[in-house]
Amino acid sequence: MGPVILEWCNLFVRWFHVIVGIGWIGTSFFFMFLDAHLTAKPAADKHSAGQAWLIHSGGYYQIEKRKYLPPERVSDLHWFKWEAYLTGLSGLTLLTIVYYLGGSSFMVDPSVADLTQPEAVVIGVGTIAGGWLIYELMWRSPLNRLEGAMNGICFLMLVGIAWGLTHLLAGRAAFMHVGAMMGIIMVANVLFVIQPGQRRMVRANRAGQVPDPAWGGAAKQRSVHNNYMTLPVIFVMISNHFPNTYAQKWNWAILLALFMIGGAVRYFLNTYDRGAKSAPYVLAGAVIAVIALALVTSVPMSGGTVPKQRVSFAQADTVFAQRCTECHSARPTDDMFHEPPNGVKFDTKQEIAGAIAKIKLMAVDSNAMPLGNKTQMTEQERALIRAWIAEGAPLD
Repeated sequence: MGPVILEWCNLFVRWFHVIVGIGWIGTSFFFMFLDAHLTAKPAADKHSAGQAWLIHSGGYYQIEKRKYLPPERVSDLHWFKWEAYLTGLSGLTLLTIVYYLGGSSFMVDPSVADLTQPEAVVIGVGTIAGGWLIYELMWRSPLNRLEGAMNGICFLMLVGIAWGLTHLLAGRAAFMHVGAMMGIIMVANVLFVIQPGQRRMVRANRAGQVPDPAWGGAAKQRSVHNNYMTLPVIFVMISNHFPNTYAQKWNWAILLALFMIGGAVRYFLNTYDRGAKSAPYVLAGAVIAVIALALVTSVPMSGGTVPKQRVSFAQADTVFAQRCTECHSARPTDDMFHEPPNGVKFDTKQEIAGAIAKIKLMAVDSNAMPLGNKTQMTEQERALIRAWIAEGAPLD
């Protein structure tokens, strides 16, 4: 597939993925909000789980949650499933376009593990499929009643998966596959648990029977799981823009910390209106954790020895020419790029001077560049560039 066609495929699939993802996540947030704001009806009704009054779009909405639906209303039901299915399909398609067809530098980092592109793809696909299978077996077992313990076990498994992938794949790809695994778990929850449970409920209603509460209980349990995974998965979707997270030595710990922060924010949003006294403290802890992460990741990554003598532009330019201009040039020689990535070029002094902030972020404060360290920039070279920038990035 030609690079131009691949780029357009990337654009449209990514755009579509965002559109359907917004629809899916929006419904998850909305229904969790409704559950938190339901109040009992004045008249006794054993089939009512509560109601809520809302105002929006210049009108009032009365919404009631019921455990039983009269058979004549079954045809009026609005189902929420296609948002999830299309988000999953478009996400897997995007993963294939960017990481599996986009070049080995996105998947493989020789400084992390000596893998081929096919080996890295097998590890990525295996993690997604295997992670879902283990999760599904666990939550279908009788132990699913011990939710606290099961959640703890799942988090420990996530720790192991994050640590393992960041020691096998390039940091950016490792993050993306952890997020893809969680996303597929969410889609599978809808496909294999939530929708089947709800179909059983509808069939019982159609027959004039009261549905088994266990069907709705299982669907609700998985819906809550999905709701708490949304913010971590959203972070992964945008993580490639933040090399201070994925291109760090402790990237797996940073990823898990951000997941916990996302979960804490979701807990606050889900419980604060219910009067949970711990909710504000959980949110405050999340804010403090974000500040702490920012301070920790502000420490430069490069560990080479800083030159004692003044670093000249000629010394820095030698590093740029050997390690960077293969991609960042008006005429890239790298097999992945036919145009300089993000328009950044290092062909002249002026172009280099205009990119100092990006150079510091991508090659000094983190190891995000060169991509997959394809040109094998050394720690000593990163230290040299760091010293040159600290001296004011002189051009003489």
